[in-house]
Amino acid sequence: MELTYKREETPDLTGARRCVVISAEVKLSKTGKTMIEIGLRPSGSKISVKYFIVEGPYWNRNLTQFYDSFNVEEGNLEVVTWVGAEGAANFITDENGYLKVKNFIRKDRAADLPPFEGEKPERQTITKFEELGGDEDLPF
Repeated sequence: MELTYKREETPDLTGARRCVVISAEVKLSKTGKTMIEIGLRPSGSKISVKYFIVEGPYWNRNLTQFYDSFNVEEGNLEVVTWVGAEGAANFITDENGYLKVKNFIRKDRAADLPPFEGEKPERQTITKFEELGGDEDLPF
């Protein structure tokens, strides 16, 4: 008797769709350059797609595209504040079948995309010590 397994249908996640940042971390690339590893969750899925912005000739262009899509203040490299940011991207499948980000879509061009569906993390903020008042408010 031959057994056959029915593979679950996975949704086609290629094309333009909303996505949310679920992780962001500054790391060193294999060549020793600074890079930012961004984990993105496409709308309607539970998967994570990694996108890398690596120091080099396209660093500023790639950061600007990210800032414009995810409504992150230009020049903000406090990557912890990127978690929970919602934007949009064009997703493609590479020759090995992996989902990848082709490019980010500016907020004004993403206005016609359907709203994000799925679980997303809460948007993070940073409170600086100067904003807390000063030493006189400390109990010790």
